Amino acid sequence: MPDSSIAVIGTGLIGASLGLSLMGRKDRRYEVVGVDNSRQNARTARELGAVDRTVRYLNEAVEGASMIVLATPPRAAAELLEAMATYVAEGAIVTDTCSTKAAFMARAEELFGGKASIIGGHPMAGSERSGPAAASADLFQGAAWAVTPSATANERSVEVVLGMIRAAGAVPVYVDPAEHDELVAAVSHLPLMLSVALFRMMRDSACWEDAEQLAGPAFRDMTRLAKGDPRMSADIVATNRPAIVSWLRRFQDELDSLVRALELDDAGLRELLARVEEEGDDGRTAGKVPENPDEMLESLFRRTRLDRLVSEDRAVGREPKASAADLPGSSGEMFMQMLTGAYLYDRIKQLRGGGASRER
Repeated sequence: MPDSSIAVIGTGLIGASLGLSLMGRKDRRYEVVGVDNSRQNARTARELGAVDRTVRYLNEAVEGASMIVLATPPRAAAELLEAMATYVAEGAIVTDTCSTKAAFMARAEELFGGKASIIGGHPMAGSERSGPAAASADLFQGAAWAVTPSATANERSVEVVLGMIRAAGAVPVYVDPAEHDELVAAVSHLPLMLSVALFRMMRDSACWEDAEQLAGPAFRDMTRLAKGDPRMSADIVATNRPAIVSWLRRFQDELDSLVRALELDDAGLRELLARVEEEGDDGRTAGKVPENPDEMLESLFRRTRLDRLVSEDRAVGREPKASAADLPGSSGEMFMQMLTGAYLYDRIKQLRGGGASRER
Protein backbone atom coordinates (compact mmCIF):
# COMPACT_ATOMS: atom_id res chain seq x y z
CA MET A 1 0.00 0.00 0.00
CA PRO A 2 1.56 3.34 -1.04
CA ASP A 3 2.26 5.93 1.65
CA SER A 4 1.27 8.86 -0.56
CA SER A 5 0.24 9.85 -4.06
CA ILE A 6 1.61 12.19 -6.71
CA ALA A 7 -0.97 13.70 -9.03
CA VAL A 8 0.26 14.41 -12.57
CA ILE A 9 -2.23 16.71 -14.23
CA GLY A 10 -1.66 16.52 -17.96
CA THR A 11 -0.26 13.33 -19.48
CA GLY A 12 1.24 14.73 -22.65
CA LEU A 13 4.93 14.63 -23.57
CA ILE A 14 6.22 16.32 -20.41
CA GLY A 15 3.72 14.85 -17.94
CA ALA A 16 4.10 11.31 -19.24
CA SER A 17 7.91 11.59 -19.37
CA LEU A 18 7.97 12.78 -15.77
CA GLY A 19 5.57 9.97 -14.87
CA LEU A 20 7.91 7.41 -16.42
CA SER A 21 10.75 8.80 -14.31
CA LEU A 22 8.67 8.70 -11.14
CA MET A 23 7.41 5.19 -11.88
CA GLY A 24 10.95 3.99 -12.54
CA ARG A 25 12.16 4.49 -8.97
CA LYS A 26 12.39 1.03 -7.43
CA ASP A 27 12.28 2.31 -3.86
CA ARG A 28 9.16 4.40 -4.34
CA ARG A 29 6.45 4.38 -1.71
CA TYR A 30 3.97 6.48 -3.60
CA GLU A 31 1.55 5.96 -6.44
CA VAL A 32 1.37 8.15 -9.51
CA VAL A 33 -2.14 9.20 -10.47
CA GLY A 34 -2.75 10.77 -13.86
CA VAL A 35 -5.59 12.91 -15.10
CA ASP A 36 -6.07 14.50 -18.50
CA ASN A 37 -8.96 16.10 -20.33
CA SER A 38 -7.95 13.88 -23.24
CA ARG A 39 -9.08 10.38 -22.35
CA GLN A 40 -6.87 9.03 -25.14
CA ASN A 41 -3.78 10.68 -23.62
CA ALA A 42 -4.64 9.29 -20.19
CA ARG A 43 -5.18 5.81 -21.59
CA THR A 44 -1.90 5.89 -23.51
CA ALA A 45 0.00 7.11 -20.44
CA ARG A 46 -1.40 4.26 -18.38
CA GLU A 47 -0.58 1.68 -21.09
CA LEU A 48 3.00 3.00 -21.28
CA GLY A 49 3.43 2.65 -17.52
CA ALA A 50 3.75 6.41 -16.96
CA VAL A 51 1.14 6.29 -14.17
CA ASP A 52 -0.20 3.67 -11.80
CA ARG A 53 -3.75 4.62 -12.59
CA THR A 54 -5.78 7.37 -14.16
CA VAL A 55 -8.90 9.09 -12.93
CA ARG A 56 -11.53 10.97 -14.84
CA TYR A 57 -12.01 14.01 -12.64
CA LEU A 58 -9.55 16.54 -11.26
CA ASN A 59 -10.69 16.29 -7.65
CA GLU A 60 -10.10 12.51 -7.66
CA ALA A 61 -6.43 13.10 -8.46
CA VAL A 62 -5.84 16.10 -6.22
CA GLU A 63 -7.64 15.16 -3.00
CA GLY A 64 -5.14 13.76 -0.53
CA ALA A 65 -2.17 14.03 -2.95
CA SER A 66 1.11 14.89 -1.27
CA MET A 67 2.43 16.47 -4.47
CA ILE A 68 0.58 17.90 -7.47
CA VAL A 69 2.38 18.48 -10.77
CA LEU A 70 0.65 20.62 -13.38
CA ALA A 71 2.12 19.52 -16.72
CA THR A 72 -0.11 21.60 -18.97
CA PRO A 73 0.11 24.72 -21.15
CA PRO A 74 0.41 27.92 -19.06
CA ARG A 75 -3.13 29.21 -19.47
CA ALA A 76 -4.61 25.79 -18.69
CA ALA A 77 -2.48 25.67 -15.53
CA ALA A 78 -3.96 28.98 -14.37
CA GLU A 79 -7.47 27.61 -14.82
CA LEU A 80 -6.57 24.39 -13.02
CA LEU A 81 -5.25 26.29 -10.02
CA GLU A 82 -8.68 27.80 -9.60
CA ALA A 83 -10.49 24.51 -10.15
CA MET A 84 -8.46 22.52 -7.62
CA ALA A 85 -8.27 25.21 -4.92
CA THR A 86 -10.77 23.54 -2.57
CA TYR A 87 -9.27 20.07 -2.96
CA VAL A 88 -5.58 20.66 -2.22
CA ALA A 89 -4.58 19.15 1.13
CA GLU A 90 -2.90 21.15 3.87
CA GLY A 91 0.88 20.88 3.50
CA ALA A 92 0.78 19.55 -0.06
CA ILE A 93 3.38 20.51 -2.66
CA VAL A 94 2.19 22.25 -5.81
CA THR A 95 4.64 22.42 -8.70
CA ASP A 96 4.41 22.74 -12.47
CA THR A 97 6.31 22.46 -15.75
CA CYS A 98 4.98 25.60 -17.47
CA SER A 99 7.10 27.61 -19.88
CA THR A 100 6.35 30.88 -18.09
CA LYS A 101 6.54 31.41 -14.37
CA ALA A 102 5.62 34.90 -13.13
CA ALA A 103 1.85 34.74 -13.62
CA PHE A 104 1.63 31.13 -12.42
CA MET A 105 3.59 31.80 -9.25
CA ALA A 106 1.60 34.93 -8.39
CA ARG A 107 -1.75 33.19 -8.79
CA ALA A 108 -0.68 29.99 -7.04
CA GLU A 109 0.68 31.94 -4.08
CA GLU A 110 -2.52 33.95 -3.91
CA LEU A 111 -4.64 30.78 -3.81
CA PHE A 112 -2.47 28.42 -1.76
CA GLY A 113 0.16 30.48 0.07
CA GLY A 114 0.41 29.24 3.64
CA LYS A 115 -1.72 26.17 2.91
CA ALA A 116 0.57 24.46 0.37
CA SER A 117 4.18 24.87 -0.71
CA ILE A 118 4.32 26.46 -4.16
CA ILE A 119 7.49 25.50 -6.02
CA GLY A 120 7.38 26.45 -9.67
CA GLY A 121 9.39 24.51 -12.20
CA HIS A 122 10.24 24.49 -15.89
CA PRO A 123 12.30 21.72 -17.48
CA MET A 124 14.28 23.04 -20.44
CA ALA A 125 13.59 19.91 -22.45
CA GLY A 126 11.06 18.83 -25.00
CA SER A 127 10.52 17.78 -28.57
CA GLU A 128 8.68 18.88 -31.68
CA ARG A 129 6.60 15.75 -31.10
CA SER A 130 3.77 15.89 -28.60
CA GLY A 131 1.57 13.53 -26.64
CA PRO A 132 2.39 10.61 -24.33
CA ALA A 133 3.43 8.36 -27.22
CA ALA A 134 6.52 10.59 -27.61
CA ALA A 135 7.37 10.39 -23.89
CA SER A 136 10.68 9.09 -22.58
CA ALA A 137 12.08 8.63 -19.10
CA ASP A 138 15.35 10.08 -20.46
CA LEU A 139 13.78 13.27 -21.81
CA PHE A 140 15.18 15.42 -18.99
CA GLN A 141 18.64 13.84 -18.84
CA GLY A 142 21.24 16.60 -18.47
CA ALA A 143 18.67 19.37 -18.98
CA ALA A 144 18.39 22.49 -16.86
CA TRP A 145 15.23 22.60 -14.76
CA ALA A 146 14.28 26.08 -13.55
CA VAL A 147 13.08 26.14 -9.93
CA THR A 148 11.11 29.08 -8.51
CA PRO A 149 10.09 28.42 -4.88
CA SER A 150 7.63 30.81 -3.29
CA ALA A 151 8.57 32.69 -0.14
CA THR A 152 6.19 30.52 1.88
CA ALA A 153 7.44 27.14 0.61
CA ASN A 154 9.07 25.13 3.39
CA GLU A 155 12.57 23.74 3.01
CA ARG A 156 11.54 20.10 3.14
CA SER A 157 9.08 20.59 0.26
CA VAL A 158 11.76 22.28 -1.83
CA GLU A 159 14.07 19.31 -1.21
CA VAL A 160 11.33 16.90 -2.33
CA VAL A 161 10.95 18.74 -5.64
CA LEU A 162 14.73 18.95 -6.09
CA GLY A 163 14.89 15.19 -5.49
CA MET A 164 12.29 14.59 -8.19
CA ILE A 165 14.24 16.78 -10.62
CA ARG A 166 17.57 15.09 -9.93
CA ALA A 167 16.00 11.63 -10.16
CA ALA A 168 14.80 12.59 -13.65
CA GLY A 169 18.42 13.34 -14.57
CA ALA A 170 17.96 17.11 -14.76
CA VAL A 171 19.96 19.89 -13.12
CA PRO A 172 17.93 22.27 -10.90
CA VAL A 173 18.65 25.96 -11.43
CA TYR A 174 17.17 28.53 -9.02
CA VAL A 175 15.80 31.61 -10.75
CA ASP A 176 13.42 34.47 -10.01
CA PRO A 177 10.07 34.01 -11.86
CA ALA A 178 10.20 37.36 -13.67
CA GLU A 179 13.85 36.85 -14.63
CA HIS A 180 12.99 33.35 -15.82
CA ASP A 181 10.37 34.70 -18.22
CA GLU A 182 12.77 37.31 -19.60
CA LEU A 183 15.57 34.79 -20.15
CA VAL A 184 13.52 31.98 -21.66
CA ALA A 185 11.96 34.52 -24.01
CA ALA A 186 15.45 34.84 -25.51
CA VAL A 187 16.68 31.24 -25.46
CA SER A 188 13.42 29.36 -26.02
CA HIS A 189 10.52 31.50 -27.15
CA LEU A 190 12.47 33.65 -29.62
CA PRO A 191 13.80 30.54 -31.43
CA LEU A 192 10.21 29.31 -31.72
CA MET A 193 9.10 32.56 -33.33
CA LEU A 194 12.09 32.58 -35.69
CA SER A 195 11.40 28.99 -36.67
CA VAL A 196 7.81 29.86 -37.55
CA ALA A 197 8.84 33.02 -39.40
CA LEU A 198 11.48 31.26 -41.50
CA PHE A 199 9.16 28.45 -42.50
CA ARG A 200 6.26 30.76 -43.32
CA MET A 201 8.52 33.04 -45.35
CA MET A 202 9.64 30.13 -47.51
CA ARG A 203 6.32 28.26 -47.59
CA ASP A 204 4.47 31.37 -48.77
CA SER A 205 7.05 32.29 -51.40
CA ALA A 206 6.53 31.64 -55.10
CA CYS A 207 9.68 29.50 -55.24
CA TRP A 208 8.65 27.10 -52.45
CA GLU A 209 8.18 24.00 -54.62
CA ASP A 210 11.70 24.30 -55.99
CA ALA A 211 13.27 25.43 -52.70
CA GLU A 212 11.67 22.53 -50.82
CA GLN A 213 13.58 20.05 -52.96
CA LEU A 214 16.86 21.68 -51.96
CA ALA A 215 16.07 22.16 -48.25
CA GLY A 216 18.65 20.26 -46.23
CA PRO A 217 19.59 19.77 -42.56
CA ALA A 218 20.11 23.49 -41.93
CA PHE A 219 16.56 24.38 -42.95
CA ARG A 220 15.10 21.35 -41.17
CA ASP A 221 16.96 22.15 -37.95
CA MET A 222 15.98 25.81 -37.97
CA THR A 223 12.29 25.07 -38.64
CA ARG A 224 11.94 22.04 -36.34
CA LEU A 225 10.22 24.04 -33.60
CA ALA A 226 7.47 25.05 -36.03
CA LYS A 227 6.25 21.43 -35.82
CA GLY A 228 5.43 21.74 -32.10
CA ASP A 229 2.04 21.67 -30.39
CA PRO A 230 0.13 24.76 -31.67
CA ARG A 231 -1.80 25.20 -28.42
CA MET A 232 1.37 25.10 -26.35
CA SER A 233 3.06 27.59 -28.68
CA ALA A 234 0.11 29.96 -28.53
CA ASP A 235 0.04 29.75 -24.73
CA ILE A 236 3.74 30.54 -24.48
CA VAL A 237 3.38 33.66 -26.60
CA ALA A 238 0.20 34.81 -24.88
CA THR A 239 1.76 34.61 -21.42
CA ASN A 240 5.09 36.24 -22.26
CA ARG A 241 4.34 38.85 -24.92
CA PRO A 242 6.40 41.84 -23.65
CA ALA A 243 9.61 39.85 -23.22
CA ILE A 244 9.24 38.11 -26.58
CA VAL A 245 8.57 41.41 -28.36
CA SER A 246 11.64 42.94 -26.70
CA TRP A 247 13.91 40.14 -27.88
CA LEU A 248 12.36 40.13 -31.36
CA ARG A 249 13.21 43.84 -31.66
CA ARG A 250 16.79 43.18 -30.55
CA PHE A 251 17.07 40.39 -33.09
CA GLN A 252 15.66 42.70 -35.73
CA ASP A 253 18.42 45.20 -34.87
CA GLU A 254 21.03 42.48 -35.38
CA LEU A 255 19.52 41.55 -38.74
CA ASP A 256 19.58 45.21 -39.77
CA SER A 257 23.25 45.39 -38.80
CA LEU A 258 24.00 42.30 -40.86
CA VAL A 259 22.20 43.74 -43.87
CA ARG A 260 24.15 47.00 -43.61
CA ALA A 261 27.41 45.09 -43.22
CA LEU A 262 26.69 43.00 -46.30
CA GLU A 263 25.96 46.17 -48.24
CA LEU A 264 29.21 47.79 -47.10
CA ASP A 265 31.92 48.25 -49.76
CA ASP A 266 35.64 48.91 -49.32
CA ALA A 267 35.12 52.67 -49.25
CA GLY A 268 32.42 52.32 -46.63
CA LEU A 269 34.65 50.15 -44.46
CA ARG A 270 37.51 52.66 -44.66
CA GLU A 271 35.14 55.43 -43.61
CA LEU A 272 33.91 53.33 -40.70
CA LEU A 273 37.45 52.58 -39.49
CA ALA A 274 38.38 56.25 -39.83
CA ARG A 275 35.50 57.21 -37.57
CA VAL A 276 36.61 54.72 -34.93
CA GLU A 277 40.16 56.07 -35.09
CA GLU A 278 38.91 59.64 -34.64
CA GLU A 279 37.22 58.57 -31.41
CA GLY A 280 40.59 57.41 -30.06
CA ASP A 281 41.28 53.70 -29.95
CA ASP A 282 42.61 53.49 -26.36
CA GLY A 283 44.42 50.36 -27.46
CA ARG A 284 41.08 48.70 -28.09
CA THR A 285 41.73 47.99 -31.73
CA ALA A 286 44.89 45.98 -31.09
CA GLY A 287 45.13 42.96 -33.35
CA LYS A 288 44.34 42.42 -37.01
CA VAL A 289 42.11 45.13 -38.43
CA PRO A 290 39.87 44.06 -41.35
CA GLU A 291 40.99 45.53 -44.67
CA ASN A 292 37.82 44.81 -46.65
CA PRO A 293 34.19 43.77 -46.01
CA ASP A 294 34.96 40.10 -46.61
CA GLU A 295 37.58 40.12 -43.86
CA MET A 296 35.17 41.89 -41.56
CA LEU A 297 32.51 39.23 -42.14
CA GLU A 298 35.05 36.46 -41.64
CA SER A 299 36.05 38.06 -38.35
CA LEU A 300 32.41 37.94 -37.33
CA PHE A 301 32.13 34.24 -38.14
CA ARG A 302 35.42 33.43 -36.40
CA ARG A 303 34.55 35.27 -33.21
CA THR A 304 31.00 33.93 -33.11
CA ARG A 305 32.26 30.40 -33.69
CA LEU A 306 34.68 30.81 -30.80
CA ASP A 307 31.97 32.14 -28.49
CA ARG A 308 29.65 29.33 -29.57
CA LEU A 309 32.27 26.68 -28.80
CA VAL A 310 32.82 28.17 -25.35
CA SER A 311 29.07 28.17 -24.77
CA GLU A 312 28.81 24.55 -25.86
CA ASP A 313 31.56 23.61 -23.43
CA ARG A 314 29.59 24.84 -20.43
CA ALA A 315 28.08 22.39 -17.97
CA VAL A 316 24.49 23.15 -17.02
CA GLY A 317 24.36 25.26 -13.88
CA ARG A 318 28.15 25.50 -13.54
CA GLU A 319 30.95 27.84 -14.46
CA PRO A 320 32.34 27.44 -17.99
CA LYS A 321 35.34 25.14 -18.31
CA ALA A 322 37.22 27.81 -20.20
CA SER A 323 36.78 31.44 -21.09
CA ALA A 324 37.36 33.03 -24.47
CA ALA A 325 40.50 34.66 -23.08
CA ASP A 326 41.97 31.21 -22.37
CA LEU A 327 41.61 29.95 -25.94
CA PRO A 328 44.28 30.29 -28.64
CA GLY A 329 43.99 33.26 -30.93
CA SER A 330 41.56 35.20 -28.77
CA SER A 331 43.97 37.78 -27.35
CA GLY A 332 44.63 41.02 -29.17
CA GLU A 333 41.38 40.80 -31.14
CA MET A 334 39.34 43.51 -29.43
CA PHE A 335 38.37 45.11 -32.69
CA MET A 336 37.13 41.78 -33.99
CA GLN A 337 35.15 41.31 -30.79
CA MET A 338 33.53 44.72 -31.16
CA LEU A 339 32.40 43.77 -34.64
CA THR A 340 30.78 40.52 -33.54
CA GLY A 341 27.40 41.91 -32.56
CA ALA A 342 27.10 44.70 -35.14
CA TYR A 343 29.25 46.55 -37.58
CA LEU A 344 28.22 50.13 -37.99
CA TYR A 345 29.66 53.00 -36.09
CA ASP A 346 26.76 53.61 -33.73
CA ARG A 347 26.94 50.02 -32.44
CA ILE A 348 30.74 50.12 -32.17
CA LYS A 349 30.51 53.35 -30.19
CA GLN A 350 27.87 51.79 -27.94
CA LEU A 351 30.12 48.82 -27.14
CA ARG A 352 33.17 51.05 -26.70
CA GLY A 353 31.23 53.29 -24.35
CA GLY A 354 30.18 50.44 -22.06
CA GLY A 355 32.47 47.45 -22.06
CA ALA A 356 30.13 45.63 -19.69
CA SER A 357 26.96 46.25 -21.68
CA ARG A 358 26.87 42.88 -23.41
CA GLU A 359 23.17 42.48 -22.73
CA ARG A 360 22.87 39.55 -25.00
